[in-house]
Amino acid sequence: MPYHRISSDLKDCAIRLWDSGWEIEDVCIALGVSSSSCYRWRQILAEHGTCERPPSPLTGRTRTITRALLTAIEDLFSQDSDLYLDELCVWLGVQHNIFISISALSRTLN
Repeated sequence: MPYHRISSDLKDCAIRLWDSGWEIEDVCIALGVSSSSCYRWRQILAEHGTCERPPSPLTGRTRTITRALLTAIEDLFSQDSDLYLDELCVWLGVQHNIFISISALSRTLN
C-alpha cells in the first residue's frame, strides 16, 4: 500500500473493532489499512494511551551559543562597540572552546 496519512479517528476505530472481537484481517479489509499498521497502533496505544505518537521533543539542532553566552556577548559589545565578528569568534574559541563561523555567529546574533 502506498503511504498516506491516516486520521486518528480511523486508527481508534480499527483498534476498537479489533478489541471487540473482529479478526485483524476483517478490520484491515473493512478500513483499508495494513495489519502491520494495526499492530503498530496497538503498541503506540499501550505506550502512550492514544493511537497517535506524541510529537518529538527534539526539534532542530541544539544551540551552540547558550543564553548565558549571548548575555556575555552583549556585555562585550557594551564595553567595546567597535568589536568585529571575527574577533568575537576568536574570543568564543579561546574563552569558551566554541568554534563557530562568522556567518553562523551573525545568524545567531540577528
